[in-house]
Parts: sequence; C-alpha cells; structure tokens
Amino acid sequence: MATNKKETSANELFELLNSISKFIERKIKMYALGGTALTILGIKSSTLDIDIDIDSHKDYQYICEIFEKIGFKRIGTIRWQTQEGLFFDLFMGSNILGTELSPNFLDKSKFIKSFENIELYTLSLEDIIISKLARGDPRDFLDIKKIFENQKINLPELVRRYKETMETSIVANYKQKLLDLIEIEFSHWKFPLNRKLINEVKRWQ
Repeated sequence: MATNKKETSANELFELLNSISKFIERKIKMYALGGTALTILGIKSSTLDIDIDIDSHKDYQYICEIFEKIGFKRIGTIRWQTQEGLFFDLFMGSNILGTELSPNFLDKSKFIKSFENIELYTLSLEDIIISKLARGDPRDFLDIKKIFENQKINLPELVRRYKETMETSIVANYKQKLLDLIEIEFSHWKFPLNRKLINEVKRWQ
C-alpha cells in the first residue's frame, strides 16, 4: 500500500481537518488511531498516513460523500488521497487495523479539540498498543516503544485488556504476540521485565 511522500505533523493534520470541516453540516466525531493519534499526542513528531475511525455506518457514509464532494480520490476500500497527495485511511466501527477492539473502546478515547462540526478524539494509549501489537510489524513495535518511553502505562491493566480484546478476535498467535512484546522486546529495550506477569501470560489457554 502506498504511503505519503512526506510525513504529516499534528499542525498539518489540524489544518486539513479545519479545511474539511467547512463542508460538514452536522456534528461528526473522528477518532485518530495508530501513528496519527501518537502524533496528535506529541509522542511522535509526524505520521506517514492519516488514520481516522468513524463510529457509525451513517456517519462513515456521510464523510465518504464529503470526501468525494471536495475532490479526494478514493483508492481501494478505506484509502482516500487528498489533492496535496496525503493518504487518508478511513475506518468504521470497532475493527481497527484488522483488530476488533473491546466494545467500550470509544468510551476510553480522549477528546482533543473541535473544528466547527468535527470533534477530534484519540483512542486510548492501551487500545493503540493493542491494535498495533495485533498487527505487529517492526514499525508498530517502534511506536509501542515510544509510548512506553513517553507515557506511564499500567502493564497489568494493559495485559488484562489485551486478553479481553483478543479472546473474541480472529488474530492468530495473540498470546505469542504479547510475549514478543513484554518479554523479548522489553529485554532488547532494557525495560524492566515483570516475570510474574510473563508467566501468567504463558499459562493462558
């Protein structure tokens, strides 16, 4: 999948949303996820792609109509390209980057700011980690490392929520993916290892 030729900063993203908001005639909530959320939160300086989730099918369809109206080019199922060449990935509902998040994931999101009728939120850091860990490419692990370096994450609570989320998902080897993080990657990153928690995860059925 093609990515932006240049990365997008939080300010550039805000400018884009502000320009889009002028065409939106009712309240819409947008939830930033992945690297986009981390850029908005100041954990990363920029993001390759703009990843946004829309909660309802009705609002998703409405935003797709707006994107078409303002001349964005649709590429595939979720991807849109702006006139400036930025790629905007639009997700719907709780299926984020191939992972079905817990039903209350939006309740844990953080409000950032409004752009007229657009209300911008970021997913919780725990749910960002979970969605990135489920996909698990090297770039995802680097983003997870940045989260742990910049924010205080309750690891036992993250593990609990990860298990709750993955028990109803179709992600293969989800237990090993978590062990890859809290045992192998934590060791490489010189992070403290919680042996009790690691052994608990290894006992998962």
